[in-house]
Amino acid sequence: MEVAARPIENSSPEVAIIGGGFTGTAAAYYLARRGIRAVVLEAERLGDGASGRTGGILLEGTAKGILEGADHCVPALERLVREAGINCDLRLPGCWEIEHSDDAKDGALPWKDDGHGVRIVRTVAGGTVEPMALLVGLATAAVDAGAIFHEGARVRRLVVAPHPVLEVEGAVVRPRIAIVAVNAWTSYLLPSVRQVQSALTFACATEPLSDSVLHDIGLGLAIPFYTVDTPYLWGRQTQDRRVMFGAGLSYRSPQELEQLELDAAEPATALARLEARVRRLHPALSNTPIAHRWAGPIGIPQGFVPLIGSLPRAPEILLAGGYAGHGVALSIRMGEYLAHHIVEGKPFPPWGTVSD
Repeated sequence: MEVAARPIENSSPEVAIIGGGFTGTAAAYYLARRGIRAVVLEAERLGDGASGRTGGILLEGTAKGILEGADHCVPALERLVREAGINCDLRLPGCWEIEHSDDAKDGALPWKDDGHGVRIVRTVAGGTVEPMALLVGLATAAVDAGAIFHEGARVRRLVVAPHPVLEVEGAVVRPRIAIVAVNAWTSYLLPSVRQVQSALTFACATEPLSDSVLHDIGLGLAIPFYTVDTPYLWGRQTQDRRVMFGAGLSYRSPQELEQLELDAAEPATALARLEARVRRLHPALSNTPIAHRWAGPIGIPQGFVPLIGSLPRAPEILLAGGYAGHGVALSIRMGEYLAHHIVEGKPFPPWGTVSD
C-alpha cells in the first residue's frame, strides 16, 4: 500500500502538520474536506511511529476515562471509515475488560496468568481495526481531497515566534499555522509543554490458529481485551486468525527510542518474558509458534490526560498527543478537533491544556 507522497520543497502553506500518524493524517483529511490544503511532514514513512505499530484495539475516550470532547470517538471513526470508503477490517464487537481472579465463576476465561485465574469484568464500547490499512486509506483520501504528504521530511528545528518556521533538511516551510502531532516525541520537539514521557510497549503475534484452538482458549468471538489490573495484558485476534498479545513498557528518551534495536538486552528480555507468559496462559498455547515480535512507541502524559491546544505564547502552533496507549480512535478524533478549531474557531477542551 502506497501513498502519493511528494519530494520536499520550500513552501508557505496555510497549515503544516508535523507527523504522519493518525492525528496528523486525520487533521489533513478534515482540513482538505473543508477546502484547506495542508502539508504533512513525516520524518520517515507514514505510520513509522505508534500508528503503524499499534495493536489496533479501538477504545472509547482516553486512558483517564471519558472526557468531554473526547467521547464518541468510536462512532466518529466508524463514520469516517464509511465516508472515506476505507477497507481496514473495522470490527466493533466491543472490548473485554478483564481482571485476575482466583474464584471467578461468571465470565471466567480458561486462562492462568501469573498463576491466577482471569475473568471478564465487562464489555465496553470498542473493537479492532488493521491500523496500517486504516492509516493508508485515510492518507489516500486526504491526498484525493487536496492534502500534500512528504515522507523522509524530518523537522530539524521548529522556530516558534513570531510566526512558525519549520526547518527541514533541504527546505524551509513557513505555514500560517503549524500542528505538532508526534505523540511520544512531543516533549522532544516542544520541551516547554506539559511533559509527555516516551516509552516502548511490546507485542507478539502467534501463527494462525484453528477455529477449535481459538474456541478452546476463549477467543472464538474475536473480541479484544485488556486487563484493568496488573500484571497488564492486552490482545486481540487478527483477520487471519493470529492472536496478538502485548504487555510491558521500557521508558526511554525519544532519541534512544529511535536507536534501540529489538535484540538489545532490555527489549529482548521483555519480549521473551511476554512470550513465556503467553504460552503459560493455556495448554493450547504452550507450543504455539510466535510468528511476529515488535515494539511501538507510546506517549504517556502527566496524569494520563492527553494534550490538545495551542502554545500560550504562540497560538499559531497547535498540538495534540500523549494518548497513553489509548489512541487509535482518540487520535483521529483529535485530528478532527484540530481541523474544527482552525476552520471554525472551536475552542479546545480545558482538560487538554498544553502547559504545566
